[in-house]
Order: sequence, then C-alpha cells, then structure tokens
Amino acid sequence: MSEAVFFPDSALELEEIEPGKVSRKIRAHGGGLMAVEVFFKAGAIGYEHRHVHEQVCYCLEGEFVFTVEGESTTLRAGDSVFIKSSVLHGATCVVEGRLLDIFTPQREDFLKA
Repeated sequence: MSEAVFFPDSALELEEIEPGKVSRKIRAHGGGLMAVEVFFKAGAIGYEHRHVHEQVCYCLEGEFVFTVEGESTTLRAGDSVFIKSSVLHGATCVVEGRLLDIFTPQREDFLKA
C-alpha cells in the first residue's frame, strides 16, 4: 500500500504558522479529503481569505468569532461551520482553543513536496 492510511500522532509534525499564535497538524489526508487540527492562542487571527476548497470547521475547544461572507457568529466547543468554495471567511480566537478543519479537495499547498 503506497498511500498512508494510518496517521499516528507521534509521526505528525506540528507546524508553526504564526510564531507563538497559530500552529497546525495535518491529521490525515488522501484522495480528495484532508483533516487539519489548528491550535490558536487567545487573540490570534485567521485573517479573511478564500480558497477553492470546501471546508467544514469543527470547534474542539475554545471560543472563536467566525466571519463568513460578512456574517459573524461565535463558535464554541461542539459548534461547526460549513464554508463553500471561494467564499470569504476568517476567524478570531477569543479563548485559546483548537479547530478541526476538513477540506475537499485536499489543500495541496499544506503538503510538503
């Protein structure tokens, strides 16, 4: 089997996205799907952006103010949001926490060559 199907935590790299504020682990990926855990310190900002990928974001812990196409709401543990392809979105971390982002297709830009 050439493509990984198991992704043990001990083998995953914690990548620092914004030093001291935001980091991530690619939890699993393959085919057309990717799961990414993102760690935020309070006050960290996921600046508004858009991409071709559809995305589900599930709040594992903490509190985040999400803005999608100009509409904002607060997400807490157990809450989620669906973001359509090419829609402008961003988030601000209010209480330190973690998000699980699911993308389709995979975020090739997150994978190292």
